[in-house]
Amino acid sequence: MTEKQPPRARKRPKQSRALFTVHAIQQACLKILDEEGAGKLTTQRIADVAGVNIASLYQYFPSKEAILADVYDKAIVDIAEQTSKRFQELNTLSNRSVSDTLATIIDLECEQLLALLKLDPAFFREYKHSFDIHRRVDELTQSQNNPSWQQWLEPWLASHQCKGNPRFRGQLIEQTLQGNLQYALLEQPSLLDDHEFRQALLQLLLAYLS
Repeated sequence: MTEKQPPRARKRPKQSRALFTVHAIQQACLKILDEEGAGKLTTQRIADVAGVNIASLYQYFPSKEAILADVYDKAIVDIAEQTSKRFQELNTLSNRSVSDTLATIIDLECEQLLALLKLDPAFFREYKHSFDIHRRVDELTQSQNNPSWQQWLEPWLASHQCKGNPRFRGQLIEQTLQGNLQYALLEQPSLLDDHEFRQALLQLLLAYLS
């Protein structure tokens, strides 16, 4: 079954004036979400805050959801770049401590989801498959000649002589982590910001590896 895709922009601007208009629309969307909340987001409100005619908005975007999709695309890129800057910290930890490394990974994953969820919770939960921050971080990591998460995880676990069958160990750790994060995202988003939940998830992973 094909997953539902979010609406997209009608066309992409090429000239400087059009680029300015679309940027103003995107920034207005972010401003409304931040200051007024997703419930106040309408195409008319976005046009008003952006200072553009509603007809100009519809030239580029068929709906507020299409504007949100653009905003999320940009947010994904920004978050992935921020995450890549923390790879050095993670690298240092990975040589020293399994527990500290996994705790940092859990924190990073939760923070990424919280940042995306904060913009428009209902929109993100409906279309989360289209805004996969995990995949985007992997792509950015590999573009910098670093291994993907899957390529890195099992050799790292082996280097620390973690318990568990090497055939399944990396896969089970990844699926356990992602499964619990996705459950929290869809059913209890507040858990993502709950220190005790993060600690419990860490202890679950460590229990398998010990």
